[in-house]
Amino acid sequence: MKNLLCIFLLFFSFHTNTFANGNERNVSDSAFTFNVIPSAGPEAVEFEFLLKNEGEIPLNLEFPTSQLFDITVTDKSGNEVYRYSKGRYFLQAFQTIKIEPKTSYKRIAVWDYMVDGKRVPAGEYNAHITLKPVSLNEEPISNREKLTIHKTIIIPEENPVFRHVKVAGNRGKYKIMGETKPSKGNFYYTVEDGHREFVKETQINIGQKTEVWKPFTIQVQISETKLPEHGSFILFLYERDHENKIMNSFPVVLEKFYQ
Repeated sequence: MKNLLCIFLLFFSFHTNTFANGNERNVSDSAFTFNVIPSAGPEAVEFEFLLKNEGEIPLNLEFPTSQLFDITVTDKSGNEVYRYSKGRYFLQAFQTIKIEPKTSYKRIAVWDYMVDGKRVPAGEYNAHITLKPVSLNEEPISNREKLTIHKTIIIPEENPVFRHVKVAGNRGKYKIMGETKPSKGNFYYTVEDGHREFVKETQINIGQKTEVWKPFTIQVQISETKLPEHGSFILFLYERDHENKIMNSFPVVLEKFYQ
C-alpha cells in the first residue's frame, strides 16, 4: 500500500529570506520560510500554508483585511476555474500574525473541486497561491514577487465506489463515515503511515451488489503510544477485482502529525 501513499501525497515548498532595505523590507531576502503543501485527495484538495520564522527576532506580518492569502486555479489553457476569495467576505480591518523565533504559523484551505454546483473535470490544473501581507515588522514590503507560488495539481477522476467520506476524532480514535456502492457488495480498508501498517486488510460486507449508495461507518482505534510522530496517518478504502488486484482506492487522511 506504500505506493498508494506516494501517489496521494503531493507537496512543494518555497523558501524566502528578510533584512531591512532602507525603510522597506525585501521578502526575497527574508528570515522566514513560506511553504505550501497541496494534497489532492479524491474529493478535495487541501492547501496547507506554513510560515516559519527562522530568525532570532519575532516577525509581525500585517494584512489590510482578514484575507491572508488567495488561491487561483486555472486549467491548461489558463482559464480561471476557481478562486478562493470569490464569494467570500473578509473583515475590513488590519490583522497581524506574530511568529516567534524558531516557530511556525499554519493555516489550511480546502477546495472541494466544485464550481457553480458541478465538479470540475479530472486532469492537470495550475494553482497560484499568493500571501497578502502589506508590511513586515511595521515596514512596507517592497518586493511582492516572491509571495506568489505556482504549482501543478492533478485532480483525480471521481471515485465510483466511495463518496462523502468524513472523519471525526484524533489521537488514535477515529470514526469514518461515508457512502459506498461496491461492485461486489463488499470493500476493504487498511490503515498505515507509509512505513507501517497499523490495521491489516479488513473486509466490510454491505450486502448484494447495488446501484444505490449505502452509508457505512468504520471505527478505528490505535494505541496512542503506537502513533507516528511525524507524517500522515491514512486509511485506504478500496475494492479488489476478479484477479484480486486493488481498484477504486480512496485515501482518507485520519490525522497529520508534526514533530
